[in-house]
Amino acid sequence: MSRAGNITRRPARAIGLVLAVCLSAPTAGAGAPRQGPWKNAPEAFLLANGVRCVYQRDEASPTTVVGLLIGGGRAAVPAGQDGLAAMSARLLLELPDEGKVQALMSQATRLSFTCLEDGSFVLVECLSANLEAALKVAGRIVLDPLISGLRVGRARDLMEASGRAEDDDAVAAGRQAVFRGLFGDAGYGTSTFGSSSSLAGIGRKEVLAFVRRSVIRENVTFYVQSDLDRDTVRRRLEASFKSFPDGEPFIPALAVPVFPQGRDIALERDTRQAYVGRAFALPRTGIEDMARGLLLQTLLGQGPGSRLWVLREDERLAYGVDAELTWTRGAGVLIARLETGREKIGRAAPALDRVLASLREEGAAAEELAAAKALTRARFLRETEAKAPRLRLLGTFGSLGLGPETVPELLEAVGRATRDDLNAFIRRALDPERALRVTVGPAPSSRRP
Repeated sequence: MSRAGNITRRPARAIGLVLAVCLSAPTAGAGAPRQGPWKNAPEAFLLANGVRCVYQRDEASPTTVVGLLIGGGRAAVPAGQDGLAAMSARLLLELPDEGKVQALMSQATRLSFTCLEDGSFVLVECLSANLEAALKVAGRIVLDPLISGLRVGRARDLMEASGRAEDDDAVAAGRQAVFRGLFGDAGYGTSTFGSSSSLAGIGRKEVLAFVRRSVIRENVTFYVQSDLDRDTVRRRLEASFKSFPDGEPFIPALAVPVFPQGRDIALERDTRQAYVGRAFALPRTGIEDMARGLLLQTLLGQGPGSRLWVLREDERLAYGVDAELTWTRGAGVLIARLETGREKIGRAAPALDRVLASLREEGAAAEELAAAKALTRARFLRETEAKAPRLRLLGTFGSLGLGPETVPELLEAVGRATRDDLNAFIRRALDPERALRVTVGPAPSSRRP
């Protein structure tokens, strides 16, 4: 896909392997509910406590994954309180004593959390035979969380360590710089784990206030992937989560990217490696835009044959290339990036701009579009084969205000995208005058020619 002359070289081989998977997917008959890419479609229903549940049966293994999606995420974090959403989610998993920890470990039960742009997840992963015991513990700590000053202090230390690790990772630091550049110091612009200064201002009072306005019936949704039948799952959830507090959910204002006057962001790091990225804001007016964004991500930087791959394989200007697309409630953010050696930054940055300009000016050829459609669907199937990633995907859609029916709709929109529509989308999306230029690495004076 890197040049018009060799568009079909590597992708053509992929098409033959992938289209068999994509075209053999089951399709719903006339009037039937959309089945989507899976054997059993997700089902949505209300629990006795009034909380919505999205359940999908998967009998591939005797395991269950339960996720509680809490609306808000980083979008709900005020300026200066970076890390508040993630710390609050983490403290919902505080166990009362060592005995409970050992019991869960002996049952192969795992508790974890994830903080997203528009929501946070509390996850329970266990053997289905242990679901009842696991949910009893989870229900107790989520509905009556152990948020003491001592536990907040311990969580603060762990968050600070995670934040330092994220700051040391050039890709994570570059991504955070992009979001802060586009969204400012609040909401999406805040860092997930916070910093020493922001965490110092977060105490028990702030965490309790955030939890009390977030963990309410109107602001949570259960997502379940299990081999157990729906009625069994329903009974277990209703027994362990009898009621959530009522309240008025805090809905953050819809944030859209705003480009700063200075489009160049440089984070100096004394490292042998460097990160070079370009970030673009994508429109999100509906499913069609989301489908075109996925195709652009695949065309640009998803593996061998993508446009950026030539910079790694042919020109040897990078050891890693990628395109990363993130959707929020109001827009999309696409980051095209290279990971390279410090001595190659001077050549890698203009080469990245050249590839982006070529795709914008020439557009995608028909063969590229066919390959991108096949690879996009195949990657989707591969990445959602396991229960936990599939649950996180459905939950992410939920945090964007989209239901489980969006999955088949999105894949159908990918399939019907036309070359003219996609190329028009690419011309708007990859406008160099509306791009952030991000570099993470050594200062120019310390780079070897």
